[in-house]
Amino acid sequence: MKRLMTSLAVVGAVVGSGVVATLPSEPAGATACVNRVTTWQAYNECAAQPARHWDAIRNASSKYGNWASKKHWSKQSACWINVVSYGYSLKA
Repeated sequence: MKRLMTSLAVVGAVVGSGVVATLPSEPAGATACVNRVTTWQAYNECAAQPARHWDAIRNASSKYGNWASKKHWSKQSACWINVVSYGYSLKA
């Protein structure tokens, strides 16, 4: 399988409902380009490459939003149950 996304370091934070939010870490001194990340969507503020939102689902395949270019949203097609983590990835 071809690798479509760059490997990203992640930081985990437990949210009140037990969902773990995993967000890529930005390089030192960089402005966060993908923001407003929730279980539903992420906004690509300024990244040079497309970004997409994802949800990791307990006992199921991960779900992915659309690839979003600069100044666009990556959104999920539905509200998934059993989300254990969420975040975004940048296209390689």
